[in-house]
Amino acid sequence: MKRRLRLKIRTKILLAATFILLLCLTVSNVLTYSYVKTIIQEQVLRDNATKLEQTSSQIAKIQRRIAETAEYIISDADINKQMVPVPGETFEDRYFKKVRVRTQLQLFSSLNSSLVNIMIIRPDGEIFSNYSGYEPYFESYLSQPWYAPYREGQTDLRFSVPHAFMFLNRNLDVISYVVPYRNFQDPDPARYVLVLDMRMEEISNVFESAREDFERILLLNRDGVPIYDSGRSAGPWNGGIRGDDRYIELADRSMEEQWRQVALISKSRLYEKVNNLLLICVGIALASFFAVLLIMLPLLINITRPISALAGAMKRVAVGDLDTPIRIESGDEMELLGNGFNRMIRDLKELIESHVNEQKTKRKMQINLLLSQINPHFIYNTLNTVIYLSHARRHREVISLTKALIDILQNTVKIGKDSLLSTLREEVDIVNKYATIQHYRYPGRFRLVWDIPESLMSCVTLRMMLQPLVENALYHGIIPSDRDGTITVKAWKEDRRLHISVTDDGIGFRPEAGGGGKSTGIGLANIRERLAFHYGPQAGLAVESLPDSGATVHIFLPGDAPPNDMSISEL
Repeated sequence: MKRRLRLKIRTKILLAATFILLLCLTVSNVLTYSYVKTIIQEQVLRDNATKLEQTSSQIAKIQRRIAETAEYIISDADINKQMVPVPGETFEDRYFKKVRVRTQLQLFSSLNSSLVNIMIIRPDGEIFSNYSGYEPYFESYLSQPWYAPYREGQTDLRFSVPHAFMFLNRNLDVISYVVPYRNFQDPDPARYVLVLDMRMEEISNVFESAREDFERILLLNRDGVPIYDSGRSAGPWNGGIRGDDRYIELADRSMEEQWRQVALISKSRLYEKVNNLLLICVGIALASFFAVLLIMLPLLINITRPISALAGAMKRVAVGDLDTPIRIESGDEMELLGNGFNRMIRDLKELIESHVNEQKTKRKMQINLLLSQINPHFIYNTLNTVIYLSHARRHREVISLTKALIDILQNTVKIGKDSLLSTLREEVDIVNKYATIQHYRYPGRFRLVWDIPESLMSCVTLRMMLQPLVENALYHGIIPSDRDGTITVKAWKEDRRLHISVTDDGIGFRPEAGGGGKSTGIGLANIRERLAFHYGPQAGLAVESLPDSGATVHIFLPGDAPPNDMSISEL
């Protein structure tokens, strides 16, 4: 029985919103301008001070991260050992030492994207860096004014003033972290110097969001030299705003290296925020907030409960759980949506089950068709050989040949659980039986060589995968040749993949030739199709062949799990 809608959601929300809006407008008239003005002014100053502290915290993190990187490099015994000069070492030795140091420094720069350059200056002036080919530039780079106080030992500051660094044919603004240190791997007590060049952009990005809240914001070092200045166009910084009552100055000194952050707030901008319109808006917002909590809460719960239930059910369906019926009895559109959702889930579940069953049937038919192709020429020729041997009274050979043929036929006509996969050992056994038959037909014409470790014999492969490759090598490579040949079957593991190759030293053949003529019908194209069907892009087949130079067929497939995560016993 259909339930009639009592009230629409839109009507409920409109009625509730109208009532709350009228109440908020009434309450907002009670607020006084002076009270709100004082509150807002204090709050703005507190907020700006908090933003300044947050910015300082981020700057301090950058400083500590650079300092920690420097400590890791300084304490790296391998790097320090490679830089120690050794009397009598050749140019080649010095070169490879420099390469090893560069490789290790590159690891540190990759862990910190803000670093543009890392270099270590040995006491004799030799420079080690994470870049090659910059040595001529580094000599002029270290002669710039920013490095003079460190070169002459006139400062104990770790961070330099901002300066330019030539990187990839363009100048970057950087700030350097300079640390003289004693290399304990070097018996010479002279100090090495570690220089870390960091992008100024890293610091500028920290101030990006704070620039809109302040008239001017600066970052100064211990000596009062600006490291960052958002108001460079306003002129150089003269150390403060004494005598200028247009601004309020805020400062923060919570950073490393005695850095200081100074921010100027325009009083005119501050007072612009405190006006009658702002007073009304804040009053309405506060009153509306409390009114919503006290009055609309039951209505909101009643409205949003079915929506939440429907949303939760949709999330479960999104992850594949189709057994998620919901029950909504709200008497409005949500109830109709809930009933429609339940019908949709039922229909979707039936459709998926039907599609899965259809695909299983189709896959089984395709696989059975691929594996059922046996060329009668092989059986015909083998039986002719049996007749010939019988006439010649070579009974033991007849028994051996007949048993090999029976084993091959039994393997070919397997169905059910054993029709898809086999182990490498089983594939080797079938190929050996096939080779036994062919040795009777072509005595002395070919030799079969195996190069498969015992540890790989239990690996799972597709059934009837090796025998067609050996057959192609024999019929299309060895037999047409006027000389005896060798077929080599090799298997190995590499990068968690199982690799199998079949190589012959015959006349070579084109890849498309491996599926017709006297072969079993399961040619190269067939094997490639089966590999793609079972493994997808994780497996493949490649052919290498040159005229009169033999051919190699290379197969690779996952070596850790059977196709579709199935074991042989499960199939």
